This record gives sequence, structure tokens and C-alpha cells, in this order.
Amino acid sequence: MELLEDLNERQREAVVHTEGPLLVIAGAGSGKTRVLMYRIAYLVRHKGVDPRHILAVTFTNKAADEMKARAARLLGEECKGIWLGTFHASCARILREHGERVGLRRNFVICDEADQLSHIKACMKELDSSRMGIAPQAVRAVIEKAKNNALSYEDVLSPGSPTYAHMLLLLRRYEERLRHSNALDFGDLINDARLLLETHPDVRAAYRRRFRYVMVDEYQDTNRAQHLLLKALVPPGGNVCVVGDDDQSIYRWRGARVSNLLDFEKDFPGTKVVTLEQNYRSTKTILAAANRVAMGNPLRRPKNLWTENEAGEKISYAACADPLEEARYVAERIQRLVSSGGYRLRDIGVFFRTNAQSRPFEEVFVRYRIPYALIGTLRFFERAEVKDVLAYLRILLNPDDSVSLSRIINRPPRGIGEATLRELDEYASMNRISLWHALQEGLERKILSQAATQRIGAFCGLVRSLRARLREARGLAALLQEVIEATGYKEYLSSHDKEDAERRLDNIAEMVKTAEEFEHSFSSETLESKLAAFLERVALVSDADTYNGKADCVSLMTLHCAKGLEFPVVFLAGFEEGIIPHERSSLSEEELAEERRLCYVGMTRAMKKLYLTGVAERSYFGQPRFMEPSSFLYEIPNDLIEYGHRAGRPGMGRFSAGDRDERCEGIPPATEHGKGTLGRKPRAARAEGSFRFKVGDLVHHTEFGQGIIRRVEGRGEKEKVTVQFSTAGIRKLIVAYAPLTKLC
Repeated sequence: MELLEDLNERQREAVVHTEGPLLVIAGAGSGKTRVLMYRIAYLVRHKGVDPRHILAVTFTNKAADEMKARAARLLGEECKGIWLGTFHASCARILREHGERVGLRRNFVICDEADQLSHIKACMKELDSSRMGIAPQAVRAVIEKAKNNALSYEDVLSPGSPTYAHMLLLLRRYEERLRHSNALDFGDLINDARLLLETHPDVRAAYRRRFRYVMVDEYQDTNRAQHLLLKALVPPGGNVCVVGDDDQSIYRWRGARVSNLLDFEKDFPGTKVVTLEQNYRSTKTILAAANRVAMGNPLRRPKNLWTENEAGEKISYAACADPLEEARYVAERIQRLVSSGGYRLRDIGVFFRTNAQSRPFEEVFVRYRIPYALIGTLRFFERAEVKDVLAYLRILLNPDDSVSLSRIINRPPRGIGEATLRELDEYASMNRISLWHALQEGLERKILSQAATQRIGAFCGLVRSLRARLREARGLAALLQEVIEATGYKEYLSSHDKEDAERRLDNIAEMVKTAEEFEHSFSSETLESKLAAFLERVALVSDADTYNGKADCVSLMTLHCAKGLEFPVVFLAGFEEGIIPHERSSLSEEELAEERRLCYVGMTRAMKKLYLTGVAERSYFGQPRFMEPSSFLYEIPNDLIEYGHRAGRPGMGRFSAGDRDERCEGIPPATEHGKGTLGRKPRAARAEGSFRFKVGDLVHHTEFGQGIIRRVEGRGEKEKVTVQFSTAGIRKLIVAYAPLTKLC
């Protein structure tokens, strides 16, 4: 069969298994998206499945667009009718069709993080939450935790907390405010769709008949709410296929549960499991090193990635004095790589653990005249002028959107002062209505001054006239142009500093172009539905969607942003204990496991060359902090690493490539699946009079077995150590009483 000839044996096995639950464990670079798309093509071409009976879900717009493009190449016109999109976009589509069953109007708007915080701050101001010492981000964290895990706020909050009652009141007011605004946050999209399916059997049955084949990509990144949504969509024994890799589960901090993948067979009995282990991306050397790091996690699906690619060059490790020297080292290597003619700037990715690490790289790259793009910072649709115009469009669709109305009511300036807005906000809050309704009642009841009434009246008239354009405008881009002209927003921007005005106007022009491109790709009978789809699209843009890889510049990004990408050359900076792995992981097995997976993801983005860099000293709040090499470094076999640029520097732990055999003779190497020794190479002893143990020492405990020192506190009789044991997990021990022996 011609379609299957392009696949290896394991990929074919996954593609042709079409009936019943299927779990595909897809290692890094093993062609998981290829399997998904060929499976769709196989269902349509060879099984005769109507494309309208297929639902394929992924996590980012970028991934969804790539899948749509691949489907078009494989199936041509036959791909029409496949429901393919992100989790949130798919749920929004379900709610647009049946949302009234859970109290939603079709013209609901989606709140991004900034909008969500605006709602939270408004509620906090109304309830005077500042006296309780509650921060808006803390409130948002509670909201996210509850909704990601499909729990009530009472389940998440601690009843014994002194802020319990106030926080509960605040959260309930937040939900009321969203409802009055006919708005949903990201968590609502998933949970409202889930509740719709769970509580309305007729709707659930209709979608189960519609989607006979359901496929989900990146399943290791799903949260509990998404997992429950899938269970509602798929009947027992249904045709569901999920693809994922537990070694690449790196979003625990935003609710992802790797257990959804690890325990999939329990929730979907009769599941067939296919493991994809052939890697098509990286060299043998890079893959072997990444495999060794991944094996340190005891709770993982057994897999051993292999490749037919060349062995390639050794991984380079460089120890630098400080972050500026680290950035200079990277810049100089980049210049050599490009000047040699073997690589372009866009072939190179520089990864770091936290956004704060980007500053020295930006500073040095400017000095070295190396073009770069910082990925995952302020996104295009989050820029002030773009948010302003989007707010106007959202009001055209849903005037009850209080956040958008507050944003543009006096932008451009219309003489509607803060006192007037405060009075209207208070009126809306007191009467449990949206700000738009408060404006109407303010005009009818003449509760404002004559001047304020005239200005509010003029603004309401402008909104009504713009809403009328929804029925008359020639298209989405034309509507956007009319909004910009009618509101005087273009003149408002032009009144700014000339350079700033040009930049902002360019962004507005780019937005019109984006709307035009979207219009060409989206077919709909009405402009209103096009506008709703466009606003939905931009509200759901993620960090990953901002990367296109077309510009010839070096890509700077965090490890989380690097997920799903690949580069011929990767620099993994800050390869130090406390950075990679992050210091907050030292006392949590789950956090440490995720840091290991994050390191694995970073390493497996590299195709040809991988550079690891670390520093001896960093500044924290103006104070010097001495750093040790990452514990993950010592789990990589010596024969895979080339040490250079101060790698023999005292205090940097590993002194030379040959030290292991000399100082650790008799210590067995790491074994598979995290059993036995952790494979870490111990560091040279410090001077006498210091700690008995130090971070990185390989030790043995008579009860817990072998482990690695992760933290040392105190001296003498008060010395305490935190040890990560290979089988007993993390333990905190008092050295004077613990039967602990240093192995070398």
C-alpha cells in the first residue's frame, strides 16, 4: 500500500490500528505528527471514513496549522470536513453551537491572561482586597488550579486560611463578572464544554456519533479537565488515539498531568500501546546523552531511542566565569559556525531556563552584531495598540465585554474622566450588570452630569454605528479599516512621538493584513461569524505560535518555548545546579523529575551540534553566588562530551575528561529506568575545615542505598544534607546521626 511505504514498522503499526483505544508513545524526533496525519489519511483513503467523523486535537495554533497543511498535501480536497484544531478552539466551537444549554450566548468573548487579570483587579477593588494582602496573580493561580483540575474553589482553598472567606467571595464575584460580560477564560472553555457533554446526554450522544475517530497530540501535556473532556467525548471502547511522550511532559506548573499518559490504559481498557523509538532528528551522540539524562526518572515508560543518523560530534561543555563571558563564548562560537559556511543564523537556537538569563545574550549579540529574535516575550496581539483595536472589535461582537469597554471608552481621549468611569463601575457592580448596561441606564436615568452624559451618549452612538457596520462592511479587513478611521485611532497614534507613532501604525497595518489573510482562509456566510472566529484565534495565540523560523537570525528562548522545535545547532545555557535543574526542585521529587524532562527536551532539539555552557558565579540581588555544574552533566558518559574553555577551572566541579576513571574507580555507571546508581560523577573534595559533604557527592546510606547530595546546610554537628536517593527519593538527614558514607 503506497501510503504505508513511507513509514517504519512501528509507525505502520500505529497507523493501521484504527478500531478501539490506541496509545502511541512517541519519543523525541520519532515522527509522531507524521503518524497522526498518515493515520487520518489511512482512515479516509483506505477505510472509507467520512472526514466529518474525524476529530484531531493539538495544543497550539502553529501545530494545528501544520497538521492542516499536511492533511491537505496527503488528501487534497478530501481533507475538508475534518475537525482539526487546538483543545481550546475545539471547545469554543462546541460552545458556539450548544453553549446556550449551559447559559452562554453565542457571542461570548474569550479572556486572555491580561483580560483575566483586569477582571480580577476590578473585583479586588470592589471588595477592598488590598487590606487582606492578596495579590492578583495569587487569585489567578487559584482560578487556574481549580479549573485545570476540574475542582471547585472550595476544594482548592484551605478552610483554615485567614483569607479563606474573603478569597471565596472574591472568586465568586469574578465568576459573576465573567457571566455578566458573557466572557470565558481559558479554563472555562474546557470545563464548560466538558459540563455540557456530561450533563446533556443528547448533546454528548450527538458528538459521539459525529466524532467516530478522535485523535489527540501531545497527550502528556493534558490537564485533568482535558482528560475528563476526552472521556466524555469517547464512549467505552471507542476509537480514540492519543500520542505523547512522558519524557517530554514539562508543563506541570500549568496543570499538565503526566499520569494522564502513564495511566491511559486504566481509563480506556483494551488500549493497544505502540512505542516509536527510532529518532530521525539527532546524531547518535546527542541521543545517547539525552537518553542517559531521561533514564534518571524512575516513573517513565520504558523506551530506548535509537537512530540510523551519524554518530556526529561530541557534545561541547564550556565553563565560563560569569554570564557575560558565557554570552561572549556563545557569540564567538556562532560567528565561527556561520563564517565557516556550514550554518546560517536561523539554524541556531540558544535556550535558557528563565527569561532573566536572556539579558547578557541580548547585550552581547548587539555588540557582536548578531541578529537575534527573542521568542516568547511580548506577543504581537499583546501590544497596546493592537489590544486597543481588538477591544473595539470585541465590543462590536459583544458590548457586554466590560474589560474591552473599559479599555477603549476613553481611547482616543473623549473627556470621559476617571471619576465618571468609577461611578459607572460602581453602579454596574451594585446592580450586577455589565458596564454597557450601566452606560445605557446612566443615560436613561440621567445619573451623571450633563457634560458626562453628552460624552457618554456620543460614545454609545459611536459603538452602535460601528455595530451596524457588521451587517454592511465588505469584509473583515474592511471592517477593521472602518473602525480605525471612525474612532480616530489613527490620528490618535500619529500624535505620539514620531518614531513611536510609526512603529505603532506599522503594527496596526500588520493587523489589517493579518485579518485579510485570515479572511481568505476562513469561509463563512456572515461577517459576524468571521469576526468571532478571528477574535477567538488571536485570543488563543500561544508562545509557540510566535516562532516562524523564516528570518535569518539566532533564536533566543526559554526551554519551555523550545518544545516542538528543532535546530541544527543548540546552545543550552546556564547548565548549573540551581538553574538546570532549577533550585526549587531540590526538595521535590516531582519538580526534579520535570526539570530532568525539561533538560531532555532541550537536548533533543539539537540535530547536529549541542553546546552546554555554565558559569562559576552569578549575581543574585547584588550578591555573588558561586555555582556548581548541573547534576545532569555528571549523568552523561564522558566519552560523549568534549570539555573546553575553562572546563578545568577550579570550583567548576569536573576538571578534565579523564577524571572519572581516576577518582571514581569501581563506581558503576547509570542503569536503565533510574535503578541503581544515578551515574553521577563526584566532584573533587574541598579544602579541610569546610563541609564534610558537598553538593554532587555520591553517597551510600545503609537503609536508602545510593544517592546524590543535593543541598548542604550548617557545619559540624549541625550539618544537614538533602539527598536524592535512586530508590528512596529525596531525604533530609542530619550528618552526625545518619549512616552515610561518601563513595569517592
